[in-house]
Amino acid sequence: MITPIEIKVNLDTDVALALRHLGCDPAAAAVRDIWFAEPTLAGSPDLLAGRMVIRLRSGADDDLTVKLRPCAPAQLTGRWARPFLDDGVRYRIERDWCGSRRMLSASAISGWPAGSLGAFVDRGVDVTEALASAQRQFLVSCTPPGVAVDRLRARGPVTALRWTGVALGALYADVERWQTGELDLLELAMKITAAPGDSPVGLHLRAAAAQQALEDAVHGLGLAIATGATKTEQVLAASARTRPRS
Repeated sequence: MITPIEIKVNLDTDVALALRHLGCDPAAAAVRDIWFAEPTLAGSPDLLAGRMVIRLRSGADDDLTVKLRPCAPAQLTGRWARPFLDDGVRYRIERDWCGSRRMLSASAISGWPAGSLGAFVDRGVDVTEALASAQRQFLVSCTPPGVAVDRLRARGPVTALRWTGVALGALYADVERWQTGELDLLELAMKITAAPGDSPVGLHLRAAAAQQALEDAVHGLGLAIATGATKTEQVLAASARTRPRS
């Protein structure tokens, strides 16, 4: 199995200006709301600290993701060693590249009817009620001891605007803007998958070239690249400081 590589670039610049440079019209974006599950509505994000993320997205198409990131190959044993599709749950393994960071991640994803997860969150019930059987198994198998994985609450929402296939010279990337509270974050992403006859080394070299080309294209537009925390880390850090509404 040759693991796909997703390349991400976070921008450190005025988001509205960056979108104009990228040619991304807000009116043309796909819009979804995003929540992250944690044992409490505020305070330390314990699941994230345990390298687990549970994300709910609701809009024109809904999905719920249980993700382990970062992880080591040795953690992915048994059925979790390879991608699969099981009773509506898609399990995938990929590598995330952002700047000099290289992380392996594994995700179990279930699809939902449009708007249904937003309605689920509005009910204020335990997020684990929405997990499919395979997602529950993955969560229990991979969560470190001492981290609560029941009675989870949904933190958010984050408003996400997404544009797919945005041209940057000869490259095409997906662009996503996250807004919540005082945060306004923008990320570019592209995925490199194995071609027929590819080797792990060949894929790695193609990904490295694509990453350099993407970063060069961003700099060519006069945009600055951010370093530091991921979008998810920034959102959950901000939520830890937010007093929950009664």
